[in-house]
Amino acid sequence: MKTRPFDALCRIQRIFCANNSQLLGEIISFSTLLLLLFCSVLSADVPMSDVELLPGKEVRITAPKTGKTFLLYVPVDYTDKRPFPVLFYYHGYRGTASTGMFRRITMGRGFIVVGMNYASDDYYKGHLLPTQTAPEKAFFHEVVALVSARLNIARDYIFLGGYSQGGYSTTVLGEQLLDRLAGFLILGAGRRDVDMNPPPAELIRGYPIFYGAGELDDPHYPRAKRAAGLYKAWGADVTFEGWENETHSLSPEWSTKTKMREWLIAYGPMKQVASEFEKAQTAEKDGKLGKAFTIYTQIAEILPDTVLCRTAQKSATRLAAQAETRLEQLKKTFDKKPYAEVMKALTTFRDTYSDSIFETRATQLLSELLNAKADALEVRALAAEAEKNYSRALQLYELYLTYFAEAERYATVQKHVKDLKHKIGIK
Repeated sequence: MKTRPFDALCRIQRIFCANNSQLLGEIISFSTLLLLLFCSVLSADVPMSDVELLPGKEVRITAPKTGKTFLLYVPVDYTDKRPFPVLFYYHGYRGTASTGMFRRITMGRGFIVVGMNYASDDYYKGHLLPTQTAPEKAFFHEVVALVSARLNIARDYIFLGGYSQGGYSTTVLGEQLLDRLAGFLILGAGRRDVDMNPPPAELIRGYPIFYGAGELDDPHYPRAKRAAGLYKAWGADVTFEGWENETHSLSPEWSTKTKMREWLIAYGPMKQVASEFEKAQTAEKDGKLGKAFTIYTQIAEILPDTVLCRTAQKSATRLAAQAETRLEQLKKTFDKKPYAEVMKALTTFRDTYSDSIFETRATQLLSELLNAKADALEVRALAAEAEKNYSRALQLYELYLTYFAEAERYATVQKHVKDLKHKIGIK
C-alpha cells in the first residue's frame, strides 16, 4: 500500500523517457516532491508515545482526539530534571505550523516551542467569533496534555503568541486562556475586536503582553499601537516595540532589533526562579529539607549566571552536605544502638528528605537494615529447626512473619513455615 505512489510515478517516468528528456526531468522532480510529501503524511500518524524527542530536534505530531497536527521543538539544553517554559506559536494567513520565529528569538534554548495549526477555518481566516473558540481550546488543551506527558514543562509559564494572522488569533484565544497563560506575544498585528469586548478586568490587570510590529508595516503597525494602548488602559503590563525600517515581510536583520528574548526571560525563567526560590525557602523553614534541596537544585540550572541561581546552588550544596553528614552518622549507629531506635531515626531522616535523592538512599538503607535483621532471625530459626526444637523454631518464625512483612524473603519464609507445620502435624 505504501509503495503504490512510487510505483505509479516510476511507470510514468518510463513512458516519457524515450520522448522528452526535459519533461522527464520535470516528472522526476515532481515525483520526488510527491514522495517526500507522502512520507511526511505517514510520519504525522506516529503516536505521541512513540515519537523520539531529542534536545535540539523538531517533530511533527498529530493530536489523536482533534486530528490536527502541530510541531514540537525540544530546546538544546532540555533536561527532564527541571521544568521548562513553553511557547505556543500561531502562524500567519496562508502559512503552516512553524516554530522558526520563536526558535530564532530564544536561540533554541530555554523554551519548549510548539508550532500550532488551526483547528477551524474560521480561526485561520480571521473570522472567528469569541463565542466559537471551542475547537481551538480543545486542540490547545490536548496539545498541552500530550507535551506534558512526555516533557517536563513549567505549567505556570506557558506563553501564547503569533505573527500577523497568528497575532490577531492570539488576541482571541489568548484572552480566553488568561488564567492558563503566563503572557502572550502579539506580533505584526492589532487586536481582532479592536476596542470592543474587553477581557475580564480582574484577569487582564497586570497581565504581561508583548506587542511588536515593523514601523513601515501598514496597516498593522498603527493597529498594534492602538491595541497596545487599549491593553495598557485596561491595566495590562504592556511592552511595545516598533521595529525600524521593517515592513510586514520582516528582514533577516529583524531579530537584532527586538528585545523579545529578554522579555521572555524576564516573565518566564526569572519569575520562575524567584517563585520557586521562595517555595524552597519556605520548605526549608518548615523542615522539608528534601523538597527544598530538590527545588534549589532545579532552579540553579535555569539561569546559572544570575545571583539568585548561584544562591540556589549554594543552598543545594549546603543541604546536600548536611544530609550526607547525617547519613554517615546514622550508619555508624547500626551496630551500636537498638534496631528499633535506628529504624526510627532512619525513617525520620527519610521523611525529612522526602522528594529528593536522599529519600531514595534512606529507603535503601532501611531495606538493607530490615533484611539484615530478618535474615539473622531466620538463621536462628533454622538452627532451632535443625536441632528439632520445633517449638522454638516456630516461635522465631512467627516473630519473623509478624515484624518483617517487608523483608525480601518473607514469602519464602511464610511458605517454609506452612510446610514445617504440615510436617510436624500442626494446623
